[in-house]
This record gives sequence, structure tokens and C-alpha cells, in this order.
Amino acid sequence: MPATFTPMGSPTHNQLVYLVDDDEDDVFLFEQALLSVFPNCKLRHFGNGLVMLELMSVAGNIPQLIFLDLYMPYPDGLEILMNLKINKNWSHIPVIILTGVDDPYRARLAYQMGAQTVIQKPDHYEQLLELLQVVRQYWFTLAYLPSGQS
Repeated sequence: MPATFTPMGSPTHNQLVYLVDDDEDDVFLFEQALLSVFPNCKLRHFGNGLVMLELMSVAGNIPQLIFLDLYMPYPDGLEILMNLKINKNWSHIPVIILTGVDDPYRARLAYQMGAQTVIQKPDHYEQLLELLQVVRQYWFTLAYLPSGQS
């Protein structure tokens, strides 16, 4: 049966969002901002991408959206992105790369590997709120993504 397409913002959709970031200060601010902008989403934080990949191998643990830090100790964001995009069960999940470093080469690689966007981490909490409002509007209201397996 072909995959169907469902708006992420569907009222019956319980959004599950993953954040992969090893910086505890960034994680704290991100969680506060995300839950303020996405009050009904379920957020799971992972300090290591391998733990996230292992959890995703279990049925029912597939998020609708992943925020992935580009620079982390092994494995870094590009390695995790590669694992997500080569797996047919996960390749459809939108991945938003977050980075605090201006690195055009690694940003280009992220796009080539299938990242939906690369975003510079905001300097201020208010900027983070604005960013997440745009993400919410696009990914949870406008975008249509495949649901189910083909």
C-alpha cells in the first residue's frame, strides 16, 4: 500500500520531536522555548545520537521532526544525519541542523546528505522563540509528510 500524506499539524497528530545536542545550557534553553511554542508536543532530548538511533529502532519511537546539533563528540551531527538518511524507515523524517559555528563546508555537506535546513543557533532566547515559531508554522502547519510505510 502506498504511503499516505498527512499534515503534521493535524489535530489528531501528537507531535514527537527529538533534540540531539550535547550542550546542557543549549538544551535547557531549547526545551523551554520549544515547549512554549509547541505546548502539546512530546520532546525527547539525547546527548548522544547513537542513543537516539538505538531508540528509533524500536517500533513507535519515530519522531515527526529532529533537531540535530552539528558539532558533537563522536558521533558528530553529520554521522548521525547519514545514519538517518540511509535508513528507509527514517529517511523521510525532517532533520533541522543546528550549529553555533559558521562553517559553510560542513553546512553544504549537511544539505548534500539530506538535511532539510541548517540553522545558526540564535544568540538570544527571544530569537530562539521566533525561530521555533517559524519552524512550527512550516513543519507542523504547512508541510505534508508521508505517514506509514510504502
